[in-house]
Amino acid sequence: MPHPYAIRLARRSELRTVQQIENMADLVFRRVAMPWVLAMQPAPLQALEQARRRSWLWVAVDGINRPLGFALLTTVGGEAYLHQLSVLPRAAGRGIGSALIENACDAARAAGHRTLLLSTYDGVPWNAPFYARRGFGIVPPGAYTRALRGLRQEEIRLGHPAWRRVLMRRAL
Repeated sequence: MPHPYAIRLARRSELRTVQQIENMADLVFRRVAMPWVLAMQPAPLQALEQARRRSWLWVAVDGINRPLGFALLTTVGGEAYLHQLSVLPRAAGRGIGSALIENACDAARAAGHRTLLLSTYDGVPWNAPFYARRGFGIVPPGAYTRALRGLRQEEIRLGHPAWRRVLMRRAL
């Protein structure tokens, strides 16, 4: 039996719930011995509110309007950037993440962007391989712009091991 869900813009009253979803979704990193992810802070409320005001923060909700996942779009160096995509583990496998990605792609395209960028872990099944199946390709380090090098440095500062991360881009 299908599990119904809908995607809509996030409400201000849901920003803390969005943070909780991110934290709960990160628990799957226990399976791949990446404990540092569990210690990382979720997207700050200020960033979530800015995206919400720009209509670039969406939640996937169940049949009684409870958030199951979210997508947060921002920009990096003028390029649309999928800053975060998280789905509750209990809601995984329903196509929610894929639908949120397509929603973000549509919004980026409508805002005049020709590509969507993201940064993720390589070699983790629900990260780089998941995005590759949805049309994203790895950006080689030699093609990094100043903004992308800055993004990589910020990730390192936050505790992401650079050797485990890849930047990926999808043409819109």
